[in-house]
Amino acid sequence: MTILRLWRARCWWVLLCALSGCGFGDEQPEAPAPEQGVTFSHVYKIDIPAMGSSCKLEPLSTDDKTDLQTGTTTTGDNDIIFRHNIKLQTPKCDCEESESFKSLLYRVNGLEEEVNYLKTQCTQGCCGQATGVDTSCGGHGTYQHDSCSCVCDPGWEGPDCSTSTCPDDCNDNGRCVDGKCVCLQGYTGHDCSEAACPDNCNDKGQCVDGKCVCFPHFSGEDCSVQRCPNDCIGNGKCVDGKCVCDEGFFGDDCSLVMAPQGLRLVTVTDVSLLVEWEHVRGAEYYVLTHHPKGDEGALKQVQIPNTENSHLLTGLTPGVTYIVQVYAVIKEVQSEADKIEATTDVSSLDDLRVVGQSDVTIEVDWQNPAAPVEAFRLSHTSPSGQKEELDVQRSQEARTKHTIVGE
Repeated sequence: MTILRLWRARCWWVLLCALSGCGFGDEQPEAPAPEQGVTFSHVYKIDIPAMGSSCKLEPLSTDDKTDLQTGTTTTGDNDIIFRHNIKLQTPKCDCEESESFKSLLYRVNGLEEEVNYLKTQCTQGCCGQATGVDTSCGGHGTYQHDSCSCVCDPGWEGPDCSTSTCPDDCNDNGRCVDGKCVCLQGYTGHDCSEAACPDNCNDKGQCVDGKCVCFPHFSGEDCSVQRCPNDCIGNGKCVDGKCVCDEGFFGDDCSLVMAPQGLRLVTVTDVSLLVEWEHVRGAEYYVLTHHPKGDEGALKQVQIPNTENSHLLTGLTPGVTYIVQVYAVIKEVQSEADKIEATTDVSSLDDLRVVGQSDVTIEVDWQNPAAPVEAFRLSHTSPSGQKEELDVQRSQEARTKHTIVGE
C-alpha cells in the first residue's frame, strides 16, 4: 500500500506539471542501503507563466529557500525519512488564469495528503509490510494495525476481504453471493444441503428428505389440498375441505345413509299388514323387520329390492300389535330406521251355533280364536226390533257359551 501511495503521488505531479508548465527542482529518492534508513527527498518549484497574460509574478529570489519539512518514522530495523520542499509562487492578479491556479493548488494539497498518509502508515508499523492492502478491508472486515492485515467478517476471505465464502461452498448445489448461498432449484438450507419440497409444502407440512409430510387436514404432493373429515369415507368428493356426498349419503364425512321416510300402514287384516314408504335415491335395497311389541326375540326381517317401496307382511297373529321398521342400504351401510306400530284385526268367530232355546231364551256358543282375546262383543235384535250389545268374557274352555234372555 505504501509503494502504491508513493506512485500515485508521483503521478499527480507529472500530471500537474504537464498542465501548468511547472519546473521541477529535483526529485531524488535516495537508494536505501540494506538494513539502513531510507530517505525520500522532494523539491518542487512551480511557476505559472505570465507571457501573454495579465497576471504577473514577483521574481523569486535565488536566495529564497523554503524550509525543508522533515519527518522521521521509526519502523524497527529501518528509519524512513520523508523530506519535501514545495515553493509555489502565488500570482497577484485578477485574471482568468487564476481559476486554473486554484485547481492546481487543490491538486497540490491532495499530494500533501498522500504524503501524510504514507507517514501515518509508517507510524503504524506497516510501511513496506502490507503493500497493496486496503485498510478498509472492502467493508467486510477489520484492519489490524499490529499485524497489518484484515480480519474478515464471516462469509468473506482474502487479503482485503473481497472474496465471499459460503458454508461448505453451498455443497455444489447453489451459488455463493455476498457470503450467502443462493440454492439451485430443488435445494434449500443455509448451505443448500437439504432437498427442497414443492412450494415448501405451502407451510402446511414439513419437508423430510425432499417430500412433504402434511399436517392433519391437508394432503397432496405440496400439501396444498385441504383434506376432508375421514376423506369422505370414499362416499363423496372433498371440495375446499368439505365433503360433497354421493347420492344417498350425507354427514360431514358422508358416512351416513339417508333413511326411508313416510312408512305407513296401507291395509290390515287379522293375519297381515301391508306397509309402504318413500323411495331413497341411491338405495341398493331395503331391509324390513317386524316383531310383536315387547318380544324382540321374535324379530323377523326381509330384504326388498330398490325397485319396490311396499311390502305385505303375512302369517301374523290376529289382534297383535307389531313393530314394523324399514332401512335403506348402500355399500353395506344401513340407514337409520323409519318405524311404525300396527295391530292386526281380531279374527271373526267360527262355528257360531244355537245350542238351546225356550220361549224367552236362546243359548249360543262359539269356538274361541287363537288370539289372546279377553272378551267378545255380542249383539242381537229382539222380536220387537230392538238391537242390543253386550260383552261376554272368554271362557277358559275351547268354546265360549252365552244365553240371551228376551222379554
